[in-house]
Amino acid sequence: MPLIKKIVWLLLPIFCLVVSLPAADAAMVLKTMEENTMGANAPRDMETDMVMTIQDGKNVRVREIHAWSRNIAEKDDLRVLKFIAPADVKDVGFLVLDQDSMYIYLPEFHRTRRIASSSKKDPFMGSDFSYEDMGTSAFSKYYDPRMFKESDGEWQLELLRKPGADKPYARIVLTVSKANTMPVRMELYDESGRLGKVAEETAQQVGKYWIMASIKMTHVKKGTSTLLEMRNIKVDLGLKDEIFSERFLKKRGS
Repeated sequence: MPLIKKIVWLLLPIFCLVVSLPAADAAMVLKTMEENTMGANAPRDMETDMVMTIQDGKNVRVREIHAWSRNIAEKDDLRVLKFIAPADVKDVGFLVLDQDSMYIYLPEFHRTRRIASSSKKDPFMGSDFSYEDMGTSAFSKYYDPRMFKESDGEWQLELLRKPGADKPYARIVLTVSKANTMPVRMELYDESGRLGKVAEETAQQVGKYWIMASIKMTHVKKGTSTLLEMRNIKVDLGLKDEIFSERFLKKRGS
């Protein structure tokens, strides 16, 4: 065998190892982050107050919400949101059983409506979050990660939508803190490759857990933003099954 070919064959395993490392590292970071946010390292369940502040220029709307969630291993989390104030949204309820089963209760009409797949891109209650954004599924189910950039304090992953995945964002640039392996920023790109929205996230420690304490979603084209803040966070309460049901959505004063 000529010397140059022999050298190439000797170096090939090393070259392949170097090429494969970024993908492996990205998958590990994403998996660890999901374990912290909705996996084994997340609370079994949680109850919290939320304040949603919607800002469109000088126009500011504030909404108060009470929320419950349950962590189910290897499955999408369960989530219930009930609006408390102001009066025009009071008693509106939102239920997520999985990524394909979302329901909204409209007290004005006394009925619960399932959110169609085609409507998941629509704004959630007039905010910059979509119904899709309010879902609870793991990124790793629908996106392939690769390491994009790395600094002393953060990993930046590029998530590319898997073929056939029913997701509105073709590409996501996800920044994860090395201090707690929690997300701190997401850039959400549409089908044409344009930056559509940016989510900025902060986490706080509640007992032994790291919890998302706030998310600010900015709509790049519209120039609007919505801040969702979690307050009075309580974890591992042993929440009852009946909370995560359409019947509970219709229950007033809960």
